[in-house]
Parts: sequence; C-alpha cells; structure tokens
Amino acid sequence: MSSNPHKHTRAQIKHKTRTLTRIALLTALVSVGRLSFSFLPNVQPMTVLLLCITLYFGWKVGMLVALLSVVLTNMFLGMGPWTVAQIGGYAVLILLSSLLEDDHDTVPIPLLQLYAAFLGIIYGLVLSLIQAPLFGWSIFIPYYLAGLSFDLLHAFGNFAFLPLLYPVCMRVFQLTDKKSG
Repeated sequence: MSSNPHKHTRAQIKHKTRTLTRIALLTALVSVGRLSFSFLPNVQPMTVLLLCITLYFGWKVGMLVALLSVVLTNMFLGMGPWTVAQIGGYAVLILLSSLLEDDHDTVPIPLLQLYAAFLGIIYGLVLSLIQAPLFGWSIFIPYYLAGLSFDLLHAFGNFAFLPLLYPVCMRVFQLTDKKSG
C-alpha cells in the first residue's frame, strides 16, 4: 500500500492552522496600527511592529505580514505604483532587521530606538530608488530631498514608538508561544 503524499497528520494541520492564524492576527495588528495613525503623515507604528515581528518570528513571517499589511491598508489609503515601492522598502527593512534576529534581546532599547529611526530614513531612500525610474534618474536628488522631511517624520515616529511597543510585543509574543505550546 502506498501512502498518500497529501495526507497530513493532525499535528501538521494544527501547526499550519496556528501559523496561518498568527499571520492573520499580526497582519491585522500592523494594519490597524497604520490606519489608526494615518492622519499623521509618516508617523505610524507599522515599521516598529514589523521590526518586532521580524526579530521574534523571523524574516519570512515579517515579509509576509509586511506584504499583506501594505496591500490591505493601501486598499483604504490608496493603491498605486507606490504600493510596489512600499513593499520593496519594507522588504529591505526586514532583511536588514533579520541580521539582528538572534541577538535582539541583548541590544539596549536606546540602541534599538536609533536603529528604528535609521530604518525610517532607509525606507524613504529605498522608495525613492525604486520610484526613480518612473520619473527619471536626472531628478532623483531633488525628488529624494523633497521627501526627506517625511522620512525624518518616519524616523521620529519609529524612535517614539519603539520603547512603547517593543517590550509589549516581545512579552505578548512570548506568552502566546508558551500558551500554544
């Protein structure tokens, strides 16, 4: 008798269900965070929440939550060519942050704050680089400089949100991991 390759054990189904539920809940958290603060230009907890998710759950979960959150929130805030740039920007931030994955709990909060602020600046640079071909490379520098004030707001928001959200997120993630076994 041959075994069915599509047959899953209860444990595998339970694990996949938990993973899917976790991704859905994290996407909802990030999306609500972004939409709740959308009245403030570039000051939203999205980047810090994605940083926390990436540091705790890894880059794959961080990347998936970022992709889903950008698409979902842009359905409300406006979808356009910038959506691709936003996804690319968050992909770069998540890949950079994954380098801290194993050591994040030893990094002091003030250093993580500076890192989160740095991510706000990098995000704006990456968005400008991705969108530059649409407008022409000859105007890249003026285009980037025109958006720099928004990047600084993003950096300020990340700096402010990190000490509030990082300890809470890490504690909640640890507690839910313990509960789910």
